[in-house]
Amino acid sequence: MARKSRKTDYVNTGRAGKEVSATVDNPVFRAGLYARLSLESEANKERGTIENQMELLKKFVDGADDIVTEREYMDVSKTGTNFERDGFEEMMRDIRDGRINCVIVKDLSRLGRNYVEAGNYVERVFPFFEVRFIAVTDGYDSTKEGADLSVCMSNIFNEFYSRDLAKKIRASYRANWKKGNNVSGNLAYGLMSDPMDGHRIVADPDTAPVVVRIFEMFVNDKMGYAQIAKALNDDGIIGPRAYKHFKRTKKLPKDYDAEWKGGTVSRMLSNPYYAGDSRHNHQGRDSFAEKKQWAEPEENWIIVENTHEPIVPRVLYLKAQERLKEIHKNSRNYGRKNEGALSCRNFYKKKAVCGDCGASMYLIKSSSGTANFVCGGHLTKKGCSRKSISENALNDEVLRVIRIHMNVYVDSLEMLKRMNRKADSMKKYDVLSKEIQKLHHEMEKLAAHRQQLYEDYAERLIDAGQYETFAEKDAAVEVELRQRIDEVTEYQKRYDKNYCASRDWEAVINKYRNIRHLTKKMVDAFVEKIEIFSAGKVTVHLIYDDMLEKLVAYTKEREAEDDGE
Repeated sequence: MARKSRKTDYVNTGRAGKEVSATVDNPVFRAGLYARLSLESEANKERGTIENQMELLKKFVDGADDIVTEREYMDVSKTGTNFERDGFEEMMRDIRDGRINCVIVKDLSRLGRNYVEAGNYVERVFPFFEVRFIAVTDGYDSTKEGADLSVCMSNIFNEFYSRDLAKKIRASYRANWKKGNNVSGNLAYGLMSDPMDGHRIVADPDTAPVVVRIFEMFVNDKMGYAQIAKALNDDGIIGPRAYKHFKRTKKLPKDYDAEWKGGTVSRMLSNPYYAGDSRHNHQGRDSFAEKKQWAEPEENWIIVENTHEPIVPRVLYLKAQERLKEIHKNSRNYGRKNEGALSCRNFYKKKAVCGDCGASMYLIKSSSGTANFVCGGHLTKKGCSRKSISENALNDEVLRVIRIHMNVYVDSLEMLKRMNRKADSMKKYDVLSKEIQKLHHEMEKLAAHRQQLYEDYAERLIDAGQYETFAEKDAAVEVELRQRIDEVTEYQKRYDKNYCASRDWEAVINKYRNIRHLTKKMVDAFVEKIEIFSAGKVTVHLIYDDMLEKLVAYTKEREAEDDGE
């Protein structure tokens, strides 16, 4: 808990020209930390963004002497133009109940982008409830002398202006795209802007031959993405990212990842720029503020043909597209044949890694028709062993681990409910409830006494010294009462008939509890990371492992407690 500071206030005792100094405690504000993430697309949800907001607020409180964190409130994927949000409404209920008397946000836009209503809360609603409001990055604190809400408002206006400007720039880009003009200096590997005319695209003499070689290996030699990457790495050719860095700085750090990857090769083979065409609007943006992007559907693309000299002959490029379509078709059909309605056979993209070198595990189809996960470090590098595990074996192991996780959760929860239904537990729960009610009643009496004390002082029935003495005693009593309420409430949870697990976790368990076959959505919901070692050894890390561990430990504590009675 943050420490209380002390200050000297001078209070008028009623005698002209005579003031008495009285030392009183500054109030410690009970803060509600509010974070909001406004996303308009399911594709752009990121757990870390709102967590980063909350971490900023916690650090701010840690550095404040007069604030303690009472509650945390979050709204995810909610618009900022209205205030009908679950987290915000819960915070307002706690304000009305007197649970919190301070609201802290990252900036005013997190409270809401409806600047009129946001200003109404800051200037009218919060002051009415005697709530302190802090917008950290805006530097606004309603208790500070000279606090100016217009600074916060200007930030919202600036964001509106930036959004509008971004739309206008986007419209200008579209007009240039249709004319075939290059409006971006960020060009694909093998291409560069004409030094004489920045709107023209020309071949990069250093890398264009590498691009042609990639297409020839793919079309003529029937090599796969990883095989092509390995061939380029073996010849000492640095990858596109490393080349870009080297071209800019004229040097390459020793630990810089300069190698080609199969994914890089795959993306290059489908790039129409190499055939002399321009492709625009293939990526969409969720919002100006969040700057999240996603792949636009092909029907939204803007393709302008023959905008520049091709690197790859069009005939060769079209043959590459035919082979890409065939590979994609085979992959899709394989997934449907082996995994029912699934469109993708690899459930573990960016999740399955080699336990030794940390490289991604790639799903490779053998000539016999089976599929195995193979270490990417072995395919594209030297030094890592050729470890692999069959697709079916990995799916079976992951499903087994997830089922164990769900069963342990359900069993632990059922055991807690049985223990809580016992007569002794129910009796203890009722006793604790009555004690909490009694403590809250004492808090109400204390508040009334403090109000009466102030009125006595204002009416000069008691002097400043007496007021200070009584106020200090009331403050000490309040601390004890609040501490006791917290202790009893926490203890009562042990006998709560409705054990409260994480709502997200509980929803996921209930959704997949009766599913017998592994699906991609199921993997995304449960699996955080998979490490694959030699001899088929697999370690599966689940998203909710820590929660399950706490639940099991809590259940064991209750079991031991009941056995000892």
